[in-house]
Amino acid sequence: MSFEPVIQMHNVYANYRGIDALKGVSFDLYAAEVHAIVGEHGAGKSTLVKILSGAVKKHTGELLFKGKRIENFSPGSAIKHRIGMVYQQLTVIPSLNTIDNIFAGRMKKTWYGRIDYPFLVEKTKRIFAALNYEIDIFEPLKRLSLETQYMVELARMLSYDPEILILDEMSSKLPPDKMEVVYRIIQDAKNDGKSVIYISHNMDEIFRFADRVTILKDGYRRGTEEVKDLDRIKLIKLTYSFVLSREELEKVNIKLQYFKQYNENIIQNLPVGVVILDSKNRVYMINHAAINILNISTKKIADQSFDRIFRAKVLERKGEILDKIRHREKYTWDEIAFGQNRYLKVNIYPFHDEEYFFLGTIILVEDISKERYLKEYLLRSEKVASIAELAAGVAHEINNPLSIVQNHLELLKIKKLEGTEMDKVYKIEREIKRIGDIVKNLLSFSKLNELPNRKVNLVGVIDDVVLLLGHRIREKSVLLIREVKVNEAWITGDENRLKQLLLNLLVNSIEAVVSGGIIQVELKPRYQRGYVELLVIDNGYGIPKEIIENIFDPFFSTKAGKTNTGLGLAICQHIVELHQGLIYCKSTPGEKTTFTVRFPLLSEVDTERREKVKVV
Repeated sequence: MSFEPVIQMHNVYANYRGIDALKGVSFDLYAAEVHAIVGEHGAGKSTLVKILSGAVKKHTGELLFKGKRIENFSPGSAIKHRIGMVYQQLTVIPSLNTIDNIFAGRMKKTWYGRIDYPFLVEKTKRIFAALNYEIDIFEPLKRLSLETQYMVELARMLSYDPEILILDEMSSKLPPDKMEVVYRIIQDAKNDGKSVIYISHNMDEIFRFADRVTILKDGYRRGTEEVKDLDRIKLIKLTYSFVLSREELEKVNIKLQYFKQYNENIIQNLPVGVVILDSKNRVYMINHAAINILNISTKKIADQSFDRIFRAKVLERKGEILDKIRHREKYTWDEIAFGQNRYLKVNIYPFHDEEYFFLGTIILVEDISKERYLKEYLLRSEKVASIAELAAGVAHEINNPLSIVQNHLELLKIKKLEGTEMDKVYKIEREIKRIGDIVKNLLSFSKLNELPNRKVNLVGVIDDVVLLLGHRIREKSVLLIREVKVNEAWITGDENRLKQLLLNLLVNSIEAVVSGGIIQVELKPRYQRGYVELLVIDNGYGIPKEIIENIFDPFFSTKAGKTNTGLGLAICQHIVELHQGLIYCKSTPGEKTTFTVRFPLLSEVDTERREKVKVV
């Protein structure tokens, strides 16, 4: 730091937007010095440096540049004196690209009078290479993020090669990784003998690189101190102390406390999940809805970083969300998979104060699982209704001629036919029966028959179906694990259709596993949520990811057998929906497939058991 001031201001008064912003302020700046300015909002910090950049004119007082008196700077004269500034508010032109913004009004021209655009492109690339920042320099700034626009502001200032760098609240505009670039620029400028004026609310920054600090309050200079002679507590007291009586202070605090509690109660009782992060992406507040939706433990949430809380969460596009938060971008995801068969709508909104100082990020989270499943259900209902209408007509047209053919076959069976001819008759009869079964399956889609309103114990349904399939299970040497933690799980519905549902699922599993495979049947009542889950799990060949969304479609099948109609799972889904339930499948090919069926629970049970058996 040299012994001669580069800038001197003595007893300066200034009015900004009708407010007395500076009231007799004195300030000086030396070469090779980083001079920080701190103070509350409205203290006059920005007005002081805008006088140096030519954006604001002083009313009275003395202004000296390298010992020479100057009445006022203009933006042009400030640039000629090699004073460069990055303002708190954006001053870029959104409709122009990066090159035009940086070199507006000073485009280098060729000897024949045309703009030397290749030269400007190359110079722009060099600037951003030095900043270690990737950017599309030909894209209009309005299509780029706010962070990128601020980096263009910084690049424009650096393109003037200023001797005095003025940076106004940079840390409120850029994320921490980009601020490291700014810190490097400040240090390099100081090493080159240049001067830096740095406005900040962040005390850590000031103690990191500032030589001196000037404290402003209500337009007055409260003092200028050597940073090495200060500690954080003293600087904070100088910057933020209030000149209020104890009684006035108590009244203000009580009013603020009531207002804070009122706002927090509103947020806590919102039906939408709300997470509020501070400027360092730590959780400042999270409401009850967000805790429930995101399934977050309430222990030690406050002050934890958002990415640390979500590190173990199974959230689709988690990296993209965290990246948008770090870069302070506004964004909406209409549907994101979360955990098992849940879907969320996520909105992120960075928020600022009236001076565009970055305060933090608001994250809104909505559980849209029900809406998504309802939409899928309506689409399936339309499909099923079309099939039901088709089935009713087809059944009538097919059953009549089938009955006639069946009658003729009975007459042929009465006659004494030769062995091979009689075999053909029986073969025809079997095929007619198969056609009849297909028609019967089609008719199962019809909703004309009402669902019996009877109490059904799912434990009994499991026992009956397992017993019924015992022979097939033994024949294939399958290990059946029956895991049931209750004696009773009552729902309302049709016992026969529920048995048909479980029968279809178990038969699919038996066909999917190899000899010696494992099938597991589980029953899990969720009393607090009002439903019970029936799970059928096998370690068979699995279902490829690309077709799993189609397995419940009518006539869709991956089985090669000619007796397969492709209606089994479609019928299962139809039965589940008739019981106001939900069915879904998760599969890892070659490892495990799980079908989960969820029914509304009728009543709780009072005993529990756990049983694992091998059917022999």
